[in-house]
Amino acid sequence: MAASLAEGREVLDGCVVLGAEIEWKSGNPRAIKPRVDWLALRAFGKPVSVAMRIAPSPGPFSETGSITEALCATARELTAEAKSAGVSLAEFQLDFDCAQKKLAGYTQWVRAIRRAVEPAPLVITTLPSWLPEPAFPALVSEAGAYVLQVHSVASPRGDENTMICNPVEARQWVAQAVKLGLPFEIALPTYRSVVGYSPDGKLLGVVSDSVRPTWPPGTQLKEYSADAAAMAALVAEWQKQKPATCRGLLWYRLPVATDENNWRWPTLRAVMAGRAPKGSWKVRVEGATPSPAGNPNPADFVLMNDGESDGPPGCSIVARWEGDAVPTAEALPGWEVKMESQQATFFPTVTNQRRLPPGEECAIGWLRLEPAAPLHVEVVR
Repeated sequence: MAASLAEGREVLDGCVVLGAEIEWKSGNPRAIKPRVDWLALRAFGKPVSVAMRIAPSPGPFSETGSITEALCATARELTAEAKSAGVSLAEFQLDFDCAQKKLAGYTQWVRAIRRAVEPAPLVITTLPSWLPEPAFPALVSEAGAYVLQVHSVASPRGDENTMICNPVEARQWVAQAVKLGLPFEIALPTYRSVVGYSPDGKLLGVVSDSVRPTWPPGTQLKEYSADAAAMAALVAEWQKQKPATCRGLLWYRLPVATDENNWRWPTLRAVMAGRAPKGSWKVRVEGATPSPAGNPNPADFVLMNDGESDGPPGCSIVARWEGDAVPTAEALPGWEVKMESQQATFFPTVTNQRRLPPGEECAIGWLRLEPAAPLHVEVVR
């Protein structure tokens, strides 16, 4: 986290750190707290907020009682931890996916937690489905401000064009929020999710981090992702004409090297600037055995993503030579090789959807010429 904050410091106005997750055991709340690097957050030198995420619950909801007091106690602990670490919280975020017909009850929790975290302002995370509910204005007024989360996973199963964030729907939801006249922020996605469905289409689970569960036999997996170019277009549009009462954008989530399901900083930085990430690929020729031709023989080919785009390589690698050399080549898993006269072309297999994030590389295959001859190798898109 510290390294990522340092890398993105020039484009970030602040950050929100997850301080606690509330799970339910026999109807009672239990706080799970990740280790928070408060020293790194203080060194970040920009506004820091803390979030408390509450797992779905049917209630009961009230301003008093053991459940509410337990939630308030965890919230107070988080604000105290920040204060003792020398971090002045810009706000306290409350993330609870409440059933949309129970927003009036949730308002009572919000009122109690708001008092518990004072003087830090309380901000709640909300879902688009809440916007038309009669109880929604009172809920967000009680909090003071809210985050409109315009990303989610489709259920039931979507088609191949389904995205975590549909730009058309996002625009519609933001327009609805503007009509309410209350301050809000827009949460946009940087991640992708792997979703498991049973053979009859029932949602089995959603994985949005690097942990891979063991799925039941017959599970059908689909991947939903954030379209970087589409998100960049939304950002450019809102930068040109900021929606009324919108205070800014939140990105979920911070790029870290170990998170395989998230963008890297080059991708996020481009999208935050309102432009589609640029794709750029390079090939490196390696080998331990030099030849009189000036290149290794056999030659190993390594593809590098030196651009900003995040996705499977959309290119081929072409190696050419002159003369009567006899070629031998092999493509590594996920790649194929096509041999022609004085040319070998390596290209991804149809099923190769492995992403190669910016700054990373992968070996794709090798080529041997007998006798050795000079090689000209290039990336073709």
